[in-house]
Amino acid sequence: MSTNTMLHVLFLAFHWLDEDEEIKLFDIINTKAKGIGTSLSRFLYRESDNLSWIATQLIIDPNSPLYNKGTLIGKRTKEKHIIFYKMYITFFCY
Repeated sequence: MSTNTMLHVLFLAFHWLDEDEEIKLFDIINTKAKGIGTSLSRFLYRESDNLSWIATQLIIDPNSPLYNKGTLIGKRTKEKHIIFYKMYITFFCY
């Protein structure tokens, strides 16, 4: 399955750390990092999970009645009041 959707992914890379710096940074990231939400987790599997792909399309397709009313990452706002994972389980798991 493929789409013409563009997704911007932010990331941070560290170069040229010595061993002590790498150990410290690894420890901080792996002991204090907050896990990703269920919505984002399901969204990331949209290429291998048909139901996640359909739920994504319902939010991003301009022809969908849910277009631009949902959030893919799980952060509800006044304009985007539909959370991806809640839509996923409501439509496809009941």
